[in-house]
Amino acid sequence: MTESSKPVWLVTGAAGALGSALVRRVMNDGADCIAVDRQAQALDALHDEIQETLGRAPALMPMDLAGAGPDDYQRLAEVLEGEFGRIDVLVHNAASFHALRPMLQQQPGEWLEIIQTSLTAPYMLTAVLAPLMSADATIVFIGDEHCLDKPGGWGAYGVAQAGRRQMARVLEAERARSGARVVEVDPGPFYSRLRVAAWPSDSPEHLPSPASAADRVVAAVREGDHS
Repeated sequence: MTESSKPVWLVTGAAGALGSALVRRVMNDGADCIAVDRQAQALDALHDEIQETLGRAPALMPMDLAGAGPDDYQRLAEVLEGEFGRIDVLVHNAASFHALRPMLQQQPGEWLEIIQTSLTAPYMLTAVLAPLMSADATIVFIGDEHCLDKPGGWGAYGVAQAGRRQMARVLEAERARSGARVVEVDPGPFYSRLRVAAWPSDSPEHLPSPASAADRVVAAVREGDHS
């Protein structure tokens, strides 16, 4: 196990727009970061980019959250305990979305993939990593207020977002003195593949950057540190 005083972050969906921006941001701030995503090639590219820029790189954990089972999560927890010994910030960022459509027109396989990635995975990860998190640790749920305020067309993605909100509230209500605190963050609109899946005409020139969204997530975590 590597003994380090640096904060240890774990970010899911780390190869996506917000996830990769968040990995860059926290590592640039001096933290260690574990990057979890199913896109192994994109993770490798992120690793090489940060290594070239900072002289150190995130720990890569390729994992398909949509297809992972309990044993996969347990193995991940065992690896992280051996390598890092603790998790200081767990960011549930991974999400899946295909297109705006009526819920009953959504295919069963698409529904299952979205629920597994966006709702089941946060529960499984939180459960297996809780022993590695102290009362000073933080669990972050990345949310999307828009689909909750205007639910039509969002199908499983919207259901998963509602479930994530409730999960965050349950965890916060049930946590003991030794439990990690829970933070919900809606980083607002930013350009991403998920955003374009919903609104194909959007462009980077007309939206905030993923880096600015990552700044808002980090600010929310730090605000909680001083609350």
